Amino acid sequence: MPIQPPKWAKGAVPTSRGWVRNGEVLVSKKFSQKQIDEFWGVETAAPVESVEAPVVEEPAPQMLREAPVNNTSLDDMTKAELLALAEQHGMTFPVWKSKAAIVEELKEIV
Repeated sequence: MPIQPPKWAKGAVPTSRGWVRNGEVLVSKKFSQKQIDEFWGVETAAPVESVEAPVVEEPAPQMLREAPVNNTSLDDMTKAELLALAEQHGMTFPVWKSKAAIVEELKEIV
């Protein structure tokens, strides 16, 4: 049975705060959304069954052998940039190794 406004409060409408008319709460009472919808004659939709989305496996990223992103040649890079590039390729060099020697070894893999 739908909820009914108090007989003395004609024109009152239900809200989650209670019976209200012209923005003023006449009777404080908590109504559920279902009760309010029932008062207004709104039919609630049946709950939608959840459907699991298919699991899509992404392919493993490929290692690309291409020029450095900054488009500079190995000879133009600083020693710090060369060491960072080598680290990206899984190589480490001692700090005392010369820039020319690092460039020589990097040219073989890049």
